[in-house]
Amino acid sequence: MIKKFQPVMTTNKLLLVITAYFTLVFNYPFLSEFMGAIIELEQFNVLFLLSVPFLLGSLLLIVFSVLAVPMIFKPVFITITLTSALVFYAALHYGTVFDYGMIQNSVETDQAEAFSYLNIQSVIHFCVLGLLPALFIAKTKIVTQGYSQAVFARLKLFAGAFIVLLTIVFFFYQDYAAVGRNNSHVKKFINPTQYLYSGAKYIKYNYLESEIPFKTLDIAPIDTSPTENEVMVFVLGETARAQNFSSNGYSKNTNQYTSKYEITSFENMFSCGTATAVSVPCMFSSMTRDNFDRRHADKQQNVLDLIQLAGFDVQWINNNGCKNVCDRIPTINIDLSQNNPLCDGNYCQDETLLLPLEQKLASLSSNKTIIVLHMMGSHGPTYFKRYPNEHRKFTPDCARSDIQNCSSEQLINTYDNTIAYTDFVLSKVIEQLEKLPKKYKTSMLYVSDHGESLGESGVYLHGLPYSFSPQQQRHIPMLLWSNNNQHQTSCVKQQAKNQKFSHDNLFHSLLGWLSISSTAYQSQLDIFAPCSPTKTLAKN
Repeated sequence: MIKKFQPVMTTNKLLLVITAYFTLVFNYPFLSEFMGAIIELEQFNVLFLLSVPFLLGSLLLIVFSVLAVPMIFKPVFITITLTSALVFYAALHYGTVFDYGMIQNSVETDQAEAFSYLNIQSVIHFCVLGLLPALFIAKTKIVTQGYSQAVFARLKLFAGAFIVLLTIVFFFYQDYAAVGRNNSHVKKFINPTQYLYSGAKYIKYNYLESEIPFKTLDIAPIDTSPTENEVMVFVLGETARAQNFSSNGYSKNTNQYTSKYEITSFENMFSCGTATAVSVPCMFSSMTRDNFDRRHADKQQNVLDLIQLAGFDVQWINNNGCKNVCDRIPTINIDLSQNNPLCDGNYCQDETLLLPLEQKLASLSSNKTIIVLHMMGSHGPTYFKRYPNEHRKFTPDCARSDIQNCSSEQLINTYDNTIAYTDFVLSKVIEQLEKLPKKYKTSMLYVSDHGESLGESGVYLHGLPYSFSPQQQRHIPMLLWSNNNQHQTSCVKQQAKNQKFSHDNLFHSLLGWLSISSTAYQSQLDIFAPCSPTKTLAKN
């Protein structure tokens, strides 16, 4: 009979094994990035290069020594190991960094979105690199030591790690300072300290700090043209990047449906964040990217609140959540369970937005209306689920969620199909607006929340910290269509062609476009203000 497998070791020995595993396996992305930066130097000390895993191991051992509380040792490290395996997979295959923004985005991810990342490769990865090491920890029999003996042993381990750390710093401080200063983003790949710190920060800010009182930006915004009839459809895009729009010069015709309309494309538009949990609240907030804080944004009026308060009928139609922006706005949520070929029980393709839009436009109850359509757009990694088969324009595409295993051509074709399908839906929105009576001024504004990486420099998806995110995750499309000459078309087109804008401009530009006077309005941030020189919307 085979003897039952059960390793026997002291707590300190198990800590050393865990530390070695985390250093050499789970922190491969960090070691690869940091040591790669050293190798790229014209000259470097080989001992400095070899010291990196020892420095990291010493740091992790110090952290793990603090976390190794006797009564909960195994549950803590089993949990950390399982979680770190998921983080490692995301970092290794997608280049994901689990900073505060990504933790927030992960917490707000619904079940369907989470399961979209599930595939055979991710399951095997988790079982081999997460579950098996966790079972090893669970099965290891820890040698019992007396209290004083255990404390002394732990202090020796801690001191040993600290001495190694100080020795490396003493000899190579200048080298680490120089490389670290030029590659400061790399520390965000350290597993598990980065996501543990970010997770603790998220819990502190959202659950432990005192409630923030609601802030009123303007108690009485004014519609300065109350007798006019106006309908605007604001289409909130998802994960669309500007460079894949033919309206911005892309070589493939991804905007064939809207090309028959007079569309203005804002070629230099940038997002507030690189993930939905930041970008969507930010773009509707009066805050700029530099001072944006999600907790405070959720507890103050956004631009839709002001538009509604000014007398507009405001409607949000939801195919992708609203991140608290629509909390005080009438909302229609697409029914995922409906017997609809465009829905699979978890997601609906964006044509489902057209029916409630049509119904709303057929029963306008106010002379002023703004309707927000939040699209599923180009949300990955299951891009192939974002468009019907009849809109499979670019082939070969890639019908799988482990997109790192698609060829570059397949992946880009799949993504481009989502953009072309978005364009089709936008053309149908315009088509519905054109059917309204001529007395209505109608317009459609399409803006994406953030962009996407498609394997450039080994990075996929989105959500990297803004400071070192690639431009593909920040450079977004914005398209404008209107049936009226409220603003000088040539002027707006010139603005769109030559000026750089961002989500910071949307709050004030929406107020300006809709002629709403408010104390919160800043003309210098209104994209359309230079094209409407006679308009004064700021209130004293």
